[in-house]
Amino acid sequence: MIILRFATVFLLMNNVPFTDMQMGGFRPHFSGSYWPDEANYFNLAQSFVKLSPIANVANFGYPLFLAPIIYFTNADSPIDITKIVFVIQAFLFFSLAIVLTALTAFEVFSTMGGSQPEAGQPLAGAKSSGEKKRSLALLAAAIFTIYPYLIYGVLKISNFSRAIPIFHYQMWISIAADYLSAVLVYSGFYLFIKKFNQNNLNLIGAAIIGALVSVAALVRVANILYLPLIFLILIWLKKYRASASFGAAAFLVYLPQWVYNFYFFGLPWMYGYGVPSFGFPAGAKVDWFSLNNVSIFFSRIWQNLPTFIWILPILVLILTMGFWKLFRQNKILSLILIFWALLDIGFYIFFIAAQSQLRYFIPSIPPLIILLISGFSFNNIKYGKTS
Repeated sequence: MIILRFATVFLLMNNVPFTDMQMGGFRPHFSGSYWPDEANYFNLAQSFVKLSPIANVANFGYPLFLAPIIYFTNADSPIDITKIVFVIQAFLFFSLAIVLTALTAFEVFSTMGGSQPEAGQPLAGAKSSGEKKRSLALLAAAIFTIYPYLIYGVLKISNFSRAIPIFHYQMWISIAADYLSAVLVYSGFYLFIKKFNQNNLNLIGAAIIGALVSVAALVRVANILYLPLIFLILIWLKKYRASASFGAAAFLVYLPQWVYNFYFFGLPWMYGYGVPSFGFPAGAKVDWFSLNNVSIFFSRIWQNLPTFIWILPILVLILTMGFWKLFRQNKILSLILIFWALLDIGFYIFFIAAQSQLRYFIPSIPPLIILLISGFSFNNIKYGKTS
């Protein structure tokens, strides 16, 4: 899968299919769809390099990632760091995401019945079941590897005007926070699910999970919703010491963002998006988050992707079936997956720009893939009872 990923990136760099890549294939042809995010990230990162932070619309997690790159390259603009960011995100981050998707899928599928044969079941049958689950995990990784092309194909068939920018974003090549955010979210949930399966949610493991997810929240504010989710699950499991360790680590890691917000915007919970002057005229009223944005989201799907409107109920049905099959076997794991997906989607359909870029939903892709595979394939797997 990683070799396939490398091949698709090299094809992209050589404009196969043609998407007007520039700078030897390292940079998309810049247009309004990409602006002004990379400038905001770069400016804040550069201010960190100069040890003089500025007020900015962005959370500071991704600019902190960019700051060493800017420092060592003496970059003066986003163009100067384009190639190195491209390589890190398109090759390293995406490859890591493929591995994490496969491992997470395997952890989920492997708990849906033990590896030992049931009474009267031959050993070969248990081995076959194990191989089936490994195959499903690899299938999840394969779907993840090609998902940008699946989205691009749907958008091109629908003649969607922003198909190429969306494709570029889904290929993880732009200077944007979504990819670091996604890798951190995937890592946090993989470790959480693995520790849960091993019944090993101890103080150190919980603290590492809390730190990973909290760093993800420093990169993308929506990820903060995952913190109470995992905390409540730990309480449900009566892992009270682990929940305290998780909460303490998450709080300490995220505290600098609240200090930053308070210093520049007056309140710990006031973020740059709440300040209209960033990208908008001073005094302008900007409904970044509102119910009206939800109606805009679905109306734009109706206008630009009418075929998808008819496919969407089928996908929802399959996802529901997949969730129900998993729920019957392991309630906690199924709830982890569904809330992993829905908290991110539920947050960003209220966001003003979600309907035009789709990159905000990248953290939800692995759990959606796992649930889809479950809906299609799990009826063919012999289960053992799980608690």
